[in-house]
Amino acid sequence: MPTMPTGDNLPVTITVDQNKPGYAIPATFEGLSYETGILTGNPDVLNANNKVLIQLIKNLGPGLLRIGGNTSDEISWTGKARTENTSADSLTTSDIDRLSAFSNAIGWQVLFGLNLANNNVSAAANEARYVHNSLKNNLYALQSGNEPDVFRFSVRPPKYNYANYHQEWGTYLADARKAVPQAPFAGPDVTPYNLPWINSFTKDENKNIKLIDGHYYDCGPASTPSINIQTILTANPKLASYLADLDNNASKYNLPYRISECNSVYGGGKAGVSDVFASALWALDFMWTVAENRGQGINFHGGDNHIVYTPILVSDNAATARPEYYAMLAFKYGSAGGTIIPVTISEPLYNISAHACANADGSYSITLINKEASSSFAFTIQLSKTASFVQIARLTAPGLNSTAGTTFAGSTVNDDGTFAPLRNEQQTINQKSFVVNVPAGSAAVITVQ
Repeated sequence: MPTMPTGDNLPVTITVDQNKPGYAIPATFEGLSYETGILTGNPDVLNANNKVLIQLIKNLGPGLLRIGGNTSDEISWTGKARTENTSADSLTTSDIDRLSAFSNAIGWQVLFGLNLANNNVSAAANEARYVHNSLKNNLYALQSGNEPDVFRFSVRPPKYNYANYHQEWGTYLADARKAVPQAPFAGPDVTPYNLPWINSFTKDENKNIKLIDGHYYDCGPASTPSINIQTILTANPKLASYLADLDNNASKYNLPYRISECNSVYGGGKAGVSDVFASALWALDFMWTVAENRGQGINFHGGDNHIVYTPILVSDNAATARPEYYAMLAFKYGSAGGTIIPVTISEPLYNISAHACANADGSYSITLINKEASSSFAFTIQLSKTASFVQIARLTAPGLNSTAGTTFAGSTVNDDGTFAPLRNEQQTINQKSFVVNVPAGSAAVITVQ
């Protein structure tokens, strides 16, 4: 419950301006990203019979499922049903129908990537038609190519540039629209910080797309020895300008933008960094930062035990919530249906952050994130309006380097995938300010009424 500061907690004042509501956080802000290869290599994962995974995704509320990644440009469309002899590098009608059933089960639309690397326009058009007809209203958009700006290192000549890509993309669009006149598209799904390609693509194709998207990874590659917990807990100085530029570019054409693939350390994630509790604090702060920069949402990349940073580990057909998943829960409970409101921190040099939103039911949510490894803080929350009731849900773990023991709102995810937050930290206050202690390496989501 709200408490008075103690001698062990450094004092910080958070001023929340409840009179200045801003950007409404989209209902489908949260998302997951999976490789196309998971459809062909492990058909039991994104499967309507995978009840635990379905429940875990439902816990997050509405969202968007992205299918793509490197394997989307390595797997060829067959246009036929899967048989015992069909290889894992072939995408079949059976795989798409299974994805369609899964999307129905979780209630999420799908952002689906076509193979641009093989430059097989007719196959892509046939694939687009089948994906569209199978997913129906659950198809959010198609896109052509995953990180095509690095094609020059593998599947295209070294001088391959935006003009070459744009010509290929246009051919794909034209043939897809012949096959499916109403086919929705997004793009360009490029590597982090490649604003020149994003800006050019948006200028050229704004009338043909419904979403601008690009990728983001906090650091990498995973093989870099110097990358550790503090690397991801330290604010990336390039993130704010990247998001601001994406927002400015999108706003020119009244289009939304989304970080369609993202996570902590590129190259599959780094053990001891991407799979520990520190990654949950990074992910929670990252989601809020995107939301405050008017992003439509994020898609955390994940999959099986070869992908260290995955929010949900799927191994031996079992789905398990990892620390980053708990960050997604914390974001959901701290932002669902909310409109962002300004927050000011009195001591901005500490490695802490604060975010807030006004909720549709008239309440307010404040998220406090303490990324300091050894310093705890007494946050004095200064409101514009008198609050009558305060409730706190904490995001915690035994330590920043913990792979297990993460909880949110005093609860862990059950073996069947269900989650129920406890409501044991609450108090009536009837005042405009109160204090919340946030221990080192933890976060708190506060609901104010």
